[in-house]
Amino acid sequence: MFIKNYLIYYGISCLLLIVSILVHPVFFIFLIFYGAFIIYRLNLMNFISIFIFTTLFFLFVNWPTPINDSIIKGKIVAVDQKSVVLKTSRTKVKVYGDFIGYQIGDVLEMEVEYFNISEPTNDNAFNYKRYLYSQGITNNAMIKRLLSVDSTQSLFKELQKRVSGDDLEDSYASMFVLGIKDEMIEDYYQQLTDLSIVHLFALSGLHIHILNNLLKNILRFIVSDRFIDYFVIVLIGLYVYIIPINISFIRAYLVMLLSVLYKGYLNKLDCLSIVTVLMLLINPYIIFSLSFIFSYLIYFIILLLNQSRYFNLLVYFGSLPIILIIQYRINILSLFLGVILAPLISLLYQMIWIYVLLGDFVKPIVRIIIYFLNNIIIFCNDFSIFINFSKPTLFFILSYYFVYFKIILKINIKQKVIREVLMLVSLLLVFYFKPYYSIEGKVTMIDVGQGDCFLIQQPFNQGNILIDTGGLKNKDIASLTLVPYLKSQGINRLDYVFISHDDFDHCGAYDSLVKEIEIKQTVTSYQEKIEIGDIEIEMLKSGMETKDNNDNSLVIKAMINNLVYLFTGDISSKIEHKLIENYPNLKIDVLKVSHHGSVTGTSSEFLEAVRPKIALISCGKNNRYGHPNKNVLERLEDYDVKVYRSDLTGMVKIIYYGDDNYIYP
Repeated sequence: MFIKNYLIYYGISCLLLIVSILVHPVFFIFLIFYGAFIIYRLNLMNFISIFIFTTLFFLFVNWPTPINDSIIKGKIVAVDQKSVVLKTSRTKVKVYGDFIGYQIGDVLEMEVEYFNISEPTNDNAFNYKRYLYSQGITNNAMIKRLLSVDSTQSLFKELQKRVSGDDLEDSYASMFVLGIKDEMIEDYYQQLTDLSIVHLFALSGLHIHILNNLLKNILRFIVSDRFIDYFVIVLIGLYVYIIPINISFIRAYLVMLLSVLYKGYLNKLDCLSIVTVLMLLINPYIIFSLSFIFSYLIYFIILLLNQSRYFNLLVYFGSLPIILIIQYRINILSLFLGVILAPLISLLYQMIWIYVLLGDFVKPIVRIIIYFLNNIIIFCNDFSIFINFSKPTLFFILSYYFVYFKIILKINIKQKVIREVLMLVSLLLVFYFKPYYSIEGKVTMIDVGQGDCFLIQQPFNQGNILIDTGGLKNKDIASLTLVPYLKSQGINRLDYVFISHDDFDHCGAYDSLVKEIEIKQTVTSYQEKIEIGDIEIEMLKSGMETKDNNDNSLVIKAMINNLVYLFTGDISSKIEHKLIENYPNLKIDVLKVSHHGSVTGTSSEFLEAVRPKIALISCGKNNRYGHPNKNVLERLEDYDVKVYRSDLTGMVKIIYYGDDNYIYP
């Protein structure tokens, strides 16, 4: 009885410890309160037992450690044309190079050169380093020389041959059986993400459950009921072993394995707790995997719900914060679509396995199901209803799940939950309207590499202004950086976009940006004074005609919360001289240094005249132009100007409320 009742407490304790260490020390406070709760809910002896267990857990955690071996050998566990992930005897390494023709299961030996995994330089940006660590990948490297290749046959390759082909059915089979998405499927995958139903198509515990039932139904004719569970466990275990590592799959299989082996001793909640502790022991960074969070949380909720009549509704609301973390918006249709499509996807998954195991005779059925499925998805995408939020705060997530689990608890003990439901809806409404009651305004230098991009956000959502968009030839800055940041701030519409001039590093991301973000007005030439909320914008004229594109940049003066900002595009000292002549009383507080700190601008004469206190320099890290120029930096230092550079600090924010301004590099 001890095991059945208390293992969940051990699992939560270990999880809280890892979160406290890797996410934020504030969670240690929750860990202390959790200890007090255990003493109150259970007793002191159980607290001591859990404390000792958690301490031992901490001592034996396998913290990922990068390697520095110049020659590595390992098996390919993931591959595309430009990179492979090699599983070595000690860790996993992502190696970049030309890997066309190589397959999962091939063993490669190579000489490599390591390079650092970059940290995000903008708020709310995707943390690639954490993602790699969550996958057990500790190193990024470039291949220097391939030493040997062992391309022996494997069960994975046999399965891959079975599902290979040019038809859409084969693409679905590859996705559902091997977890591999080809180009044909990628087109549909973004639509699935927009509809928030991608979890139904990504290999997960749902598919393990379906496969388990399918195998039992097939094997029931040849295997005794007494042994069928063990037989199926062995077959699924072999399957889980040969496909590329999938966190949800491993979790589901291990829970199933423990449930069969310790039937009558462990319930599924106990099994989930044991698996959680084991996976955290192997790789604590797994807490940064959304697959881990989503699959474990949803399965935990399913176990708690105990087939409630509100099952689908509660599972949907349980997943909302995770969806908001990923997309910053929810699709109303996804609530109904998941319920409608789940049986169809279950049927498709079973038919694909019958096709793989028994032959092509079911392929026409698979084709028909896919036809209906794709048409439903396309139709629903055309009529999607999105509610846009911003990135959830930690306070919102904790408050939401506190109320949410209270609802589940009350439902399980047959109590009314009207008050809690109203609280949950109120939390969502308060979070939705957050931009409209925010007292903060912000001026943000977004790190777009070698380019310019500045965002002005007014308090109470009075207006949002973008000055330049940035742009890189080899990357879509809008989809990778700009759009995700804007949406994380709850911005889906820009009142004004000012383009200083048509150099690609100032406007290259515009075309991609306008596809995702509504833009009310774009300004590319001189206009009279513009007022947006409490902000006054004036464009300064040099009065000088020139064929130099940089010198034709718009020069924008903005009065924002008693500070005068000057955005100078890429102008040279010639234009600066003209501005001083035309505006002899021009004084500013914040200067956007022209041309990323090039020696052609920011002259001593100009600094003497305008007397800035703060300088913002937007430039790429280790850029080939040598920006910012050391002479420019020396001039700024001579005039006691505090300099903030995106290549050193990443994003820089000036936050204001009331009469106060605070700068956060």
